[in-house]
Amino acid sequence: METREDMPNIDTYAREAAEHRHYLHAHPEPSFEERGTQQYITEQLHSLGLDPSPIAGTGVTAIVAGTRGPANGKVLLLRADIDALRLTEETGLPFASQNKGVMHACGHDGHTGTLLAVAHWLVDHRDQFGGTVKLLFQPAEEISPGGAEPCLKEGILQNPDVTFAFGMHLWNALEFGKVGLRAGPLMAEADRFELTVTGKGTHAAAPHLGTDPIVAAAQIVTALQTIVSRETNPLESRVVTIGTIDGGSAFNIIPQSVHMTGTLRALSREDAELGAASLRRIVSHTAQALGTTADLDYEFGYPPVINSGESVAFLRPVLQQAVGEDNVVEPEITMGGEDFAYYLQHVSGAFVFIGTRNAAKGLTAPHHNPTFTFDEDIFPLSVSVFVAVVRGYLS
Repeated sequence: METREDMPNIDTYAREAAEHRHYLHAHPEPSFEERGTQQYITEQLHSLGLDPSPIAGTGVTAIVAGTRGPANGKVLLLRADIDALRLTEETGLPFASQNKGVMHACGHDGHTGTLLAVAHWLVDHRDQFGGTVKLLFQPAEEISPGGAEPCLKEGILQNPDVTFAFGMHLWNALEFGKVGLRAGPLMAEADRFELTVTGKGTHAAAPHLGTDPIVAAAQIVTALQTIVSRETNPLESRVVTIGTIDGGSAFNIIPQSVHMTGTLRALSREDAELGAASLRRIVSHTAQALGTTADLDYEFGYPPVINSGESVAFLRPVLQQAVGEDNVVEPEITMGGEDFAYYLQHVSGAFVFIGTRNAAKGLTAPHHNPTFTFDEDIFPLSVSVFVAVVRGYLS
């Protein structure tokens, strides 16, 4: 990993990012409950002489104006997500979660720490950029409908009007020090559904006197896999996953109903809609064939993250200069979801992955895992990436 020599004192800001991360990691808060996190961010921005404002309930936004020149009216939005997951931490870190059952298991503490450090850099180096930077510390990325839409409704892209949006995700699926930049789909649409299969309860010894919703549910789970194996173009991608099944109260009772939840993911809204139609058909007909009924609640979630070719073409040399040509790579598409997609539906911009996987240090746990953490040596690079985008876009 290499960084530009003309980025003075990046290590100083990187250390600040780590300090912020330690506090945030120890005090995680779930989606739309990030009040302590909001207060911490607000206090840090106030200490830099900025005038932060709340947004979307528990988010924070602030503006930093450059002094180098007008930059032709350009306004750059830099976004970090701030929420944690309802998960019990098992990392053993000295700054592990102090909030029982809540954990930063996706790197959002690192995103927020990075952007707070970048805010400090911006204040210290206003003469190195023109135009305007909008900082957005967004709540509730982890749940749908999430925090991006409320931020949009409250005008995050206006006053002044944003002309480019940039965000990143620390990524344990990518080798440490690599920056994943890809044109086109990068992350999937993430839909969710709830399903209740209702039959007729009876004694387990007399199944002929009832209608077994567990058998019907099992058949539905199996049949849903054909959406991917038989209804999806092999050159395209969809995922159908049943995440929970809840039914029954005792070993010798056939229950009245079974409740399931799941997700369908695709790389375009069109494919998601086709998949949803197939899911509805399979659920309804399978349940009916087995003498049960099915009640399905389907919710279209975050759209796919799609980076425009123009934005990627602009960013590639900027990032290559910042971190080295060989360290800017094309990452694999992931079927994970991310509500940064909403901003890209309205303005130019891009979302990137910053690789934090370090097998030599044993830092390979997947995201949303109770043992997840990342290599904090990434902070000089993550700060440098944001700074490079600022200087490249607002010059």
